Amino acid sequence: MTLFEAVSAFCARHGFDKTYWLAYSGGLDSHVLLSLCAELRTVFPLKLKAIHIHHGLSAQADKWAKHCARVCREYDIVYIEHAIQLDLAPGDSLEEIARTRRYAVLAECLGEGDILLTAHQQDDQAETLLLQLFRGAGLKGLAAMPSFKPFARGFHGRPLLAFPRAELRHYADAHHLEWMEDESNQDLRLTRNFIRHTILGPLKARWPTIVSAISRSAGHCAEAHTLLAELTTPAFNLENADTQPLSIEKLLPLDAPKQRWMLRTWIERSGFPVPDTRKMETIRLNVLSANWDRLPVVKWGNTELRRHRDKLYLMSSLLPHDPKQQFEWDLTGPLPLPFLGALHVSMLEGAGLRADIQQVSVRFRQGGEKIPIPGRGRRTLKNLLQEWDVLPWERDRLPLIFAGGVLAMIPGYFIHPDFEARKGEKGLAIQVVPVA
Repeated sequence: MTLFEAVSAFCARHGFDKTYWLAYSGGLDSHVLLSLCAELRTVFPLKLKAIHIHHGLSAQADKWAKHCARVCREYDIVYIEHAIQLDLAPGDSLEEIARTRRYAVLAECLGEGDILLTAHQQDDQAETLLLQLFRGAGLKGLAAMPSFKPFARGFHGRPLLAFPRAELRHYADAHHLEWMEDESNQDLRLTRNFIRHTILGPLKARWPTIVSAISRSAGHCAEAHTLLAELTTPAFNLENADTQPLSIEKLLPLDAPKQRWMLRTWIERSGFPVPDTRKMETIRLNVLSANWDRLPVVKWGNTELRRHRDKLYLMSSLLPHDPKQQFEWDLTGPLPLPFLGALHVSMLEGAGLRADIQQVSVRFRQGGEKIPIPGRGRRTLKNLLQEWDVLPWERDRLPLIFAGGVLAMIPGYFIHPDFEARKGEKGLAIQVVPVA
């Protein structure tokens, strides 16, 4: 199969009714993919847009952007350019931060069902597998890069993944393409460059087909990972792992390898990064075996795993919060709560907070609060939060709405009878919109 046939088959398989966004750096690989898509567009109605991410890291960055814009004009392809800034903290990897920011921009561009195209090829696949191997990755990491996967509101496709870099170079020379060379590709301080030039290069000199063989190994790992996931997911009811906590009762009877597998599968399906081996063992040995009334937490990156009773919960790290702070709110628009998101207000009929209330205070639990419950008298807020199954780490972050010094409302849980809109009256619905 030729490069053109591969791209043609890819787009035919996934639909010419889709919008394709081609990540165009101006380098050899992405220029080849752009040329192939331009050729395909003369035969099929391919809806194509090229997007260039201007990192600003090189003195040649402006030159690259102008080159990309010129090439797209020549091909009559819609060209979009996005500039990004990279803020590095001590110890951050420039490669990883740049990649994360680049894909964040690409994710924002994709519409529902759109497909992002990148020009990763077989050598990239081999480099990725070696990089993951050196990190001690498991099956999923050693599967390296899939040719097609969900991404943002659409998908991410790599139609050239089965071809070696040499074949792309041959196409570029044969079609007299002009591309930009990134001088940083020779910088051996960057991990991928080190693997490419000092490890993979000598391996290819000794075994010319080594790249193809490594890519096959990645495919075998991907198949094994998929098969294991298909076999284990129904057995442990993980189909909806992104919408529910994980029962510890299901994990405790398993041996250590199965516990690690199920934890990884659950974390992946919940959309969070998998922790390293040390953190995973902390979860398995300390969190799973903790007493029923304990509230252990394990953190990695911007992710937290917490336990409450028999359940494990995954979430983004909670932002700092001072429960003694207080906010005044006139109810005319959203009230930002930096650690939580924002309170939003909307109109109702015959429900919610009375619409004649024009000013409230937003506070947080201090302890000792009591509120009247019809037919039950005054109950402590502490006991009610337990009855309402509010998770312990959320209880001090729950906004309490005070009117005239009285606890009038807890959004989603309680409205004081004296402050509730009656039938036929206008009311205010207040809800918490979490941090995006």
